[in-house]
Amino acid sequence: MYCGHIEENLMGVISRTADLFYAFRFLKLLVTPWNKMGAYEQGIIDENGKNLKKAKELTTPAEKEVYTVFHRLVFNLKRLLNKVPFGKSKLASYAAALFLIKENSELTEEEIREVLEEILDDLDESLDESVFFIKDEVINPGKYILTSEMASNKTGEIIAFPGQEVVVTFHSKPISYIFNTGIYEVTHLLTNQKLYISSGDIKK
Repeated sequence: MYCGHIEENLMGVISRTADLFYAFRFLKLLVTPWNKMGAYEQGIIDENGKNLKKAKELTTPAEKEVYTVFHRLVFNLKRLLNKVPFGKSKLASYAAALFLIKENSELTEEEIREVLEEILDDLDESLDESVFFIKDEVINPGKYILTSEMASNKTGEIIAFPGQEVVVTFHSKPISYIFNTGIYEVTHLLTNQKLYISSGDIKK
């Protein structure tokens, strides 16, 4: 994933306009090894990116500077990408993580795609047509089981884990889209917090 030429291409990706500052930060965080991160140096994450401290436990300006909401959201995506084998990567499998990054930054969908194309061999933007509990983009009400770790919409920290339940109260259409993938809002039963998910994050 971390090819040697990527560092050389960093400025090329963002050279078009000055307002692509977030694109630079996004790509830089994705390609920097965990043990070279400011959050690692501050003892917030370990060498594998595992969280050692929660955001509410940070006390110094130095800690807070290297572990903002944007950092946490990109770290969540980075962990997902670390699990992806080399080759084709299905964007729908981490659409919710990408959506949260888009919502909490000034990145456009096209800029996100360009960054991902720098680090992944092949992007698969096809939709999952086999999800039986979603018809005409409407998800049926009921309880569902998470298949992925999910971040808080507010803090960017992981609060929900595979095997835990979420609930859909009404027949719900996507609240938004990213890469043609519908994003739905559900309620995490354990914390009663709202989560953004795609169809690939849940099962019956």
